[in-house]
Amino acid sequence: MNPSIMAISRGRLCLHLYHSILKICIVFMLVLALTANRAAAQGARPASGIAVGGAVPEAIWQSTHSVFSGGTPYEGKNTSVTLNRYRGKLILLDFWATYCVPCITGFPKMQVLQQKYRNNLQIILVNNEPLARATAFLQKRKSEHSEAFTAIVADTLLNNTFPHRTIPHYVWIGKGGKVLAITGEEELEEEKLLQAMAGEGNSFVNKKNIDPALPLFSSADFPAGALQKYSLLTKGRVSGLASGTQFRKAKSGLLVGRAFTNTSFFSLYSTIGRVLQRAAGERFSDQQLRYTGADSAGFLHDIYNYEFVVPERLSGKLYPMMLADLNTYSPYKATFKTEKTDCLVLERYGTLRTALNNGGGRILDQAAGRQGALNLKNVPVEALVDHLENLAWNRLPVINKTGISQRLSVSLPLTGNLQEVNAGLLQHGLRLRPAKQKITMMLISDQPDQTTKQLK
Repeated sequence: MNPSIMAISRGRLCLHLYHSILKICIVFMLVLALTANRAAAQGARPASGIAVGGAVPEAIWQSTHSVFSGGTPYEGKNTSVTLNRYRGKLILLDFWATYCVPCITGFPKMQVLQQKYRNNLQIILVNNEPLARATAFLQKRKSEHSEAFTAIVADTLLNNTFPHRTIPHYVWIGKGGKVLAITGEEELEEEKLLQAMAGEGNSFVNKKNIDPALPLFSSADFPAGALQKYSLLTKGRVSGLASGTQFRKAKSGLLVGRAFTNTSFFSLYSTIGRVLQRAAGERFSDQQLRYTGADSAGFLHDIYNYEFVVPERLSGKLYPMMLADLNTYSPYKATFKTEKTDCLVLERYGTLRTALNNGGGRILDQAAGRQGALNLKNVPVEALVDHLENLAWNRLPVINKTGISQRLSVSLPLTGNLQEVNAGLLQHGLRLRPAKQKITMMLISDQPDQTTKQLK
């Protein structure tokens, strides 16, 4: 090759190589700058998050967030935004998830408040689920309910800045840039919103960040590993605790205790009844629980927190001892009694028109849907009994007298009343018959007043 041509080729190659390296360096510097910006924001956050009364750091105000907004100017498109855009307003950060029913139930109320106080209030939904899941959900809410929220998606920064264990979780940032309150959904009232917009946060009941793995209302210093017995009962919802239950186990794996949080005594006694009766080889359901006291609404809806732990050597008596503890210290007393009571008997009847099981296959357990249908496929007969017992119109126990041991498949097109259910069951050679049967009931009464003069 001609030396002049070779020199030109080398020159072009070097120039191309130079531009390639320059592009790589520029991209690297941009990535480094973005990382530094996020690191600076993270570094501005205290390790335990920003507490009530604390100022939001400047780096948090200036950090950019991926946002989905159903209203102008974004019109449903993903873009980015900073909290600084809304500085000077009351900012309400609503931490939520697509699976959180209380979160979504509160959306209409949030929409009304946002529209009514749009000049002084900015509600921002904050979600840390996968981007596609959150945006698809928000787009559907916009289409079906005309909800136009500003929503931060794929978030990590704000979730780390305001750590929490339960949702809904609300962070109230005042016009001056300080955190006025951190609450649950029970504090989301218009009156308190007006107070917060006026810069007042004294009336809020702030949410507690409680570790459910610890004994209820204890601290990290509590010697949980050396715990021999623990019993606690409080009345009233505690913001920061989820509604549900926690199992307490010894190092050996044996169950030695259980905690029930933000739940009613109806649910608590129902759980204990199931465990005790099934241990005795009997079926038990909510319909076998009967309250005979003076305040049905309180028994059904008042909220309590309860924990009971026993020594490992007594683990086999956990639930009987738990019931005895509640019968002593709770407002109620429970006893089991076998009596003849109204019920519905599920039994074989008539001619079998549809096979009870059409060859097995995958398990399908689908409750009453939009048109009142009940579809069960390849399930035990107990699953059918459970669904029949939980139909909206039914208040009676259902007793299984079919003698069926194999799995079954049942489809009931209508379940609005006993006649409709029986019309469907008849296709499978079954029916529900009203009757009186001897069954074990859990009877709940009010505790008698045992107030006496104290001994001197």
